[in-house]
Amino acid sequence: MQKPVELVLPDIEKPVFIEGYPGIGLVGHIAANFIIKELNMDMIGYVESDFLPPMALILEGKPNPPLRFYGKDNLILAVADIYTTPTLVNAIVKEIISYLKKNNAQKVVSLGGMGIGFFKEQMEVWGVGASDEENRELEQAGIKLLTYGSIMGMSGKMLWESSREKLKAYVLLGETFGDRPDPRAAANVIEALKKFVPMELSTEPLLKEAQMIEEQLRRMHEQMEQARRKAEKQYESIYL
Repeated sequence: MQKPVELVLPDIEKPVFIEGYPGIGLVGHIAANFIIKELNMDMIGYVESDFLPPMALILEGKPNPPLRFYGKDNLILAVADIYTTPTLVNAIVKEIISYLKKNNAQKVVSLGGMGIGFFKEQMEVWGVGASDEENRELEQAGIKLLTYGSIMGMSGKMLWESSREKLKAYVLLGETFGDRPDPRAAANVIEALKKFVPMELSTEPLLKEAQMIEEQLRRMHEQMEQARRKAEKQYESIYL
């Protein structure tokens, strides 16, 4: 019987595997794609499945599969440009975990967002590990430990299956409002990631992008507020 999912991915000994599939605030997706660009990583593989939508993603004028792997040295990043069904996520994770065990993975890190529904001056990063050892490492790195809650999708499934197979794994979740793409939360997650996976890159471009978005939102809010006040005055004048 043919497997529902196949990984087209070369063997890389002792890889560090980072997952950044779409989720709340697109935090993991933004972070992973930023790392790929800044480290000049090459596409080294993809996910093959009859259960994926029939499509090609066009990047720089070239067709690409929607679920891809990028690599540099022993670093592998998994990214997706579509949302995947729970059944497909389960099948993909099964193959990824098998690959990581076979190649003696050093670390498995999932990047994502935690929707909190409001803004704080200092949005934080939460984390949880596959074992007590990883949780201690998170606390020592100054990352708030998630002790209760749920993690959905690829990140949650990767964490659970990694724990079952005794792989060293973490999930890093950047606080985000949750209703729009959040490059600031992505920058926060990358800074947390750098404590576990040394990489030479600056998140300043993401912070500048965040400032632009926040300024646009502020102006939009002011315009809406002005329109509301104008409407109230017009309404009051009718009945005076």
